[in-house]
Amino acid sequence: MKIKTGSVASLVKAIESDLNARSQSSLDKRVIYNLSECASCALITRSVNSYEWMSVLPRDCVKKAKETYIKRLLSSHLIVVQEIMSWYVCEIVKKISQNEKTIVLMMDQSQIHEDRQILMISLRFGGRGLPVLWKVEETRGAIGFEIQKKLLDEVKKMMPPETKILLSADRFYGTKKLVELCQKNDWSYRIRLKGNLIFQNKGERITVADIGKMPGSRIAGVNFNGSNISTNIGYLHEKNHPEPWIIAMDCEPSKHRVLEYSMRWGIECMFSDFKSRGFSITGTNVKKTDRLERLILILTIALFWAVSVGSSPEKENTKITFKKNFERNVLCSNEV
Repeated sequence: MKIKTGSVASLVKAIESDLNARSQSSLDKRVIYNLSECASCALITRSVNSYEWMSVLPRDCVKKAKETYIKRLLSSHLIVVQEIMSWYVCEIVKKISQNEKTIVLMMDQSQIHEDRQILMISLRFGGRGLPVLWKVEETRGAIGFEIQKKLLDEVKKMMPPETKILLSADRFYGTKKLVELCQKNDWSYRIRLKGNLIFQNKGERITVADIGKMPGSRIAGVNFNGSNISTNIGYLHEKNHPEPWIIAMDCEPSKHRVLEYSMRWGIECMFSDFKSRGFSITGTNVKKTDRLERLILILTIALFWAVSVGSSPEKENTKITFKKNFERNVLCSNEV
């Protein structure tokens, strides 16, 4: 039986109301409520430990029933991550796109378990990353381009037409295929490249070291070796930094454009929210990749709710307070 009173129950109602307001499909209302319950438990406990969730879960039943309930939710095929995330993305993109601002997407991966990695596409909002779409793979190395492309294609479907997008990605993804995909999608990009890549410039082979010696440490319109895919490259090696930044970009290279790559760091803050400074997802006992993806969805719902509360103060209260203060000041001045 559901417990309808108490701090956790109140938080469940708030998140459920938020989800229902965003819902654009016929997703079962019970699924929305169940997601709200688990997201509330994650926020209260700041953990992914199911036993900690069970201790605050607002349901009057035995511990075994609570455990079964959580497992069933994580294994439910009714929960489609892309569908639910599209509700959030549309709203955030609408806010950022005001005044023709560019949407900055960040792509990176992080380790959950020793043999499981998550590839994440996030959106820069207020200097930090917010999750957009992700894929968990059982691997110890980098997740390949085919999965990168699949995720980016899904993200593109979420974006309203004519949205200006800039993709920032680390050097593990600095390939000619990713640059080509950005060009086909008409996206801007700041993609870091590895230092061992070879390029073709006017029929001659050049290395990254050669670009660093050129005037302004930049070059335009070079081809990836053995391909017809061209890009502009900016090179920056600041003092006391062990390695240079070699950034592929769609615009004329400059130091300022190279430094725009630093926008990617917002995703590191987001990974910290999921890991050591937040929910400690690396400590979860969930192993199956599809269940891990739904667990990340629950944490994402909790994260988006917290961000929305923090960034949307009630305007009405502010106006009333201002009006009262103004009237009080007028009265005081008249008395004087």
